[in-house]
Formats: sequence, C-alpha cells, structure tokens
Amino acid sequence: MKSYKKDVLSIKISEINSESRFSLSSKDYAKFQIVTQNTKKLDDLLVVKPKFGREIGSDFYMKNSSYRFLKTVNISDGYLLNLGTVEYCKPGNTVFPKKNDILIVKDGAGKGLGEVALYPYENKDNRDSISSGLIAIRVDDNIQKYILAVLKSQHFKDFVDLNTAQGSTIRHSKKISLEYEVPFPSKNNNINPKKVETLISVIVENILDKEKQIRLKQSKINQLIKEELLNNQGSDTYTYSYPRITEIKKSKRLDTGIYEEEFNKLDFLISNYKNGFFKIPEDKFSSGSTPRVRVFNPKNKNYKWVTPTLISDEGFYNPSQTINMKGKNNISEDSILIINRTSRGKKGEYVGISCFYDFDKYGIGHHNQGLYRITEYSKEEKLFIVSLLNSELYRKICGCISIGSKMKEMKLADFAELKFLNFPENIRKKIIEEYYKECNLKDKEIVTMTNYAEIFKLRNSGLGIFQNYFELVHLRMQLEDIIDKIINDKEIDVESYL
Repeated sequence: MKSYKKDVLSIKISEINSESRFSLSSKDYAKFQIVTQNTKKLDDLLVVKPKFGREIGSDFYMKNSSYRFLKTVNISDGYLLNLGTVEYCKPGNTVFPKKNDILIVKDGAGKGLGEVALYPYENKDNRDSISSGLIAIRVDDNIQKYILAVLKSQHFKDFVDLNTAQGSTIRHSKKISLEYEVPFPSKNNNINPKKVETLISVIVENILDKEKQIRLKQSKINQLIKEELLNNQGSDTYTYSYPRITEIKKSKRLDTGIYEEEFNKLDFLISNYKNGFFKIPEDKFSSGSTPRVRVFNPKNKNYKWVTPTLISDEGFYNPSQTINMKGKNNISEDSILIINRTSRGKKGEYVGISCFYDFDKYGIGHHNQGLYRITEYSKEEKLFIVSLLNSELYRKICGCISIGSKMKEMKLADFAELKFLNFPENIRKKIIEEYYKECNLKDKEIVTMTNYAEIFKLRNSGLGIFQNYFELVHLRMQLEDIIDKIINDKEIDVESYL
C-alpha cells in the first residue's frame, strides 16, 4: 500500500506555534506528498452545495420500516454502498442523498475515516437519509467516475488523515475533505490528458458493474437455497417452545443465541429437509498458526499471509500481504478458510465467513489462528460448502451460534455440528456456477477504449462471484498505479491498461 505521508526529522519552535495549535504530536508535522501542479480544489468542482448529514435520535430507530438511515458503517472498501448492516428508522430526517451523489465519511476511526462510496439510487421518496458522520457531494456527470476513483485512492485518505485532529476513538474531519486538491492528468502523463481521464472512468465503470454482479449472483444463490429448502420440507410441523433443562445441560451453554426462535426455526427447516444434511467432522478441520519469525512484504515473497482482516465481509481473500518465514507453510492446496473469531460486528454476523483459497491463483500461503482450514474434499464440494457458509441462511445460523461480547467466536465443535444441506446435484451445480465460473470473452475480443465497458459488462455477467472479486482486486491496483502516476507527473501508457 502506497503512502503519501512523509515524516519530518526536525521542526522549528515557530512551526509549533503557528502550524498545529501548539501540538507536540509528530503526526501533525508530517508532509503531504504531491508533485503535479494540475489540481482543482474539490469544493470548486461541486455542482450543488454539499449536504451534511444529521442524527435522528434513538427514538427514531425501528426494525420494520421502509426508511433507511445510512451511517459510516455503510461506506466500506467497495465503490457501492454496503447495505449488509443498514439500519431502519421512522421518517423525520431532512438530509437525503440523490442518485450519483458521492458519500464521504467525515467522522470515523481507523481506516474508515475518508472512505467514500457512490449512492446509486433515485431516492425520489426520500426514504434514505444520511447520518452526521457523512457528507454527500455532487460533481458534474462528465467527471463523476474520475472523481470517485481519486477519492477512493490512498492519496485522498492520507490527506484527510493528516489534516484531522487526533482523537481517542472517533475522529472528526469536519469540512477538511472539501479542501482536497484533486489531481488531474497533464501532458506530462500523456499527450492527450483527457484520454487518461477516460481510462480511469471506464475502469471505474467496470468496477461498479462487477460489484453489482457480485450482489446479483449472491442474491441468486440465496434464492436458490431458499426455494430448494422450503419446497422440499418433510411432514413434521414446526413449533417453538422455551428450552428445557435437559437441552441446556446437553449444550452446556447459557447464552440465548441457540435458544432463540430464529435459530430454532432455521435449524428445523434444515433438519426437516427431505434430502437431509451432512456434517463436517472435527478431524477435517485444521487450525492456523502464527510463526515466531516472519517478515512482511519482503523482496523474496515466499508466502501469502492470510488473516481474518484480509478476508472481506463477502468472503473473499485479498492477497495484499506476503511474508517470509522459517518453517513450513500450512496452505499448499485448494482450501476452505473459515473465520472462527473476530472483533468485527456487534451480533456475531461475521463469524463463519468463508473464503475459497484457490491455489492456482494464490500459490502457497500461511494462515493464523483466526481461521480454520478444510482441505479433504473435492474442489466442487469445497465450492459448495463455501457458497452455503456465505449465504444469508448460514450467516444467520452462525450469528446465533457464535458466543462472546467484543470478540465473537465459534469453537471447532460448533463448526462440526453445523448441518450442511444435502442438495441434489443439479441445484449444487447452479449454486457453484453463480459462485465460481470462468469466462474467456475478453480473450476473443480486441479491447479498445470505445468498447471496453461493453465487453467487460457482458463478461462480468458470465463470470462467477469469485472471478469477479479476484479481478476487482487487480482493477483497484491498476487505479492506484494510474493515480499515483498522475500525482507524480509520470508518463502513462493508456493502452497497457486495456
């Protein structure tokens, strides 16, 4: 990951008095790096005044509502909104985003500060509103995708971070993001600067379409699971009752998750499924380990380093870290990697997230104790298990089973008791193809700037979720590289990125 923050080794007394309000923090004197002079202030690029969100108060929250309250948690690493943890409310807010607004996180902690996402909905009835931690901005449609790409870059995040006062937990950047000098391509980058701008815009269009396809295909998997499960129930009838003392003694648990009606209803539906279910025995799971000696991002990159933080909420591994270490790696073939504990999330919904580690694509790797590994199944069986674990149904089940307050966890015995639906072969095949499917359409076409978006949109619909996400990582790296060259006034060969 590139960084545009440069630490200084010494400062003058006068700088302490004038620049940082008598701050003694070394961070407040770090320099922000930018070479190009071809910039425009973000505030000057807005076509309407920015909208600053507001809070609604705890009394306005409600579960059964068609009004959504968008918060900082809904702006994540993706280009589109993350609605997995969206909250609902009564009508009453007065700050409403509109289609193609860019939402910026102005109040946040850690990597969340300065994160952005595109708001893609019309919102004609003002059913979506934004919290005080967000700013909604609008730029001209001709540069919208270009601006979105630059604001998603590490350069923008570093600017917001450097210019925001330190805080114990939540940091407040106020209006500082509007002061950002947006770098634009110059003739030092390319004889035709607009060509570079167009290149970035079409790559962003590809990214947005891939994120859309991933959601559509995940929705299709959820629908296939739901229909097969509900349409093939046995003759038993579901009734809910409070747990008996014998059940509590058997489970040896006093937390309420596995006794709640939601879990019991889902567990009944799986147990009552006509084609039955299967379990994965404890001896099929392997634990991870953290080597005593390890060197991150070495010149000689031996292993991929896999931790829960490098696996997205959707269940995909981003190979952004590599290590050198002594000893033997523990990933040497196609594997299922399952998050067994995490501090992310409030209700345990992230425990049980599973990713398929494709050995052909990632190569040898090593994972830590936060993950369980499964290898002793065929590739098709692994893909099916991963698809189930990342479905809406199994996310709910794992959320109920997981225990803990800050760090949710599922023990090995809990995973060994999970009931995996024994779907017929034709349904398994449909689910697997939505998750994992290659498409060689690009290889048969000559890609140009003119047909780039058309070819890739058609291709994205033919790819599986895994392949789309794998390419997303590459596209994001491409954008970071191009934007870095713009910032540093370096030459850009447009055709090499097509």
